[in-house]
Amino acid sequence: MLSIHNLSKTYQVNGKYLEAVKPFSMDIVPGKVYCFLGPNGAGKTTTIKMLCGLVSPTTGTIAYNGRDIIGGSWISRPKTGAVLEGARNINWRLTVPENIDYFCGLHGLSGHRIRAEQYIQMLGLENHKNTECRYLSRGNQQKVALACALTLDAEVLLLDEPTLGLDIEIARAIMEVINHEKSKNRIIIVSTHDTEFIELAADEVVLFKNGILKPLGTPQEIMAKHGNGDNRFSTAYLQLIRS
Repeated sequence: MLSIHNLSKTYQVNGKYLEAVKPFSMDIVPGKVYCFLGPNGAGKTTTIKMLCGLVSPTTGTIAYNGRDIIGGSWISRPKTGAVLEGARNINWRLTVPENIDYFCGLHGLSGHRIRAEQYIQMLGLENHKNTECRYLSRGNQQKVALACALTLDAEVLLLDEPTLGLDIEIARAIMEVINHEKSKNRIIIVSTHDTEFIELAADEVVLFKNGILKPLGTPQEIMAKHGNGDNRFSTAYLQLIRS
């Protein structure tokens, strides 16, 4: 379990203090997909970066199975696979298998080839294995980044906008793979604006609004409470944001 207590982040910008993420506490359990949802600038990406160690929190603690992963050693951190927004998740001059080998090597892993091949097939990358990633479409580059993260066999999976700008077919393929990973008892956190993804893949939704986090429950519970009789999650989301 990932236990977050009083976590916050404040930046100093032009002599003024900006509270990007206000203090919050929550427990995140394995075997579920947690979706972080909210307007741009609400604190979702900052929170993802704090969880994976790229940004130091201003206050608070993060513990994995009781082990402090902020003040503790790197050994105490869970094995984490992360796909951040943008194109900086892979090496563009390497092929698909070379990227996977490279990132597994950074984590000191070996014996990952069978697992890598499974994810290459699941993500439909077989016909692109020998192509340098700079020549792949954006959607296939996103698939490669996800394959690298998944092949690590990580305990914690952090995905920031994994379906952003992708066509329906590729987005659905990524969604299905993420759903498949739930059965492996991973902690999975996804930041997204993709309401279809949330409807079909999310187990728990956490709303970000003005740096404040509010756990809301399942998509079905949210639609029943805030959807005004409309069965679309987007309607319930707009109601929440405007309230």
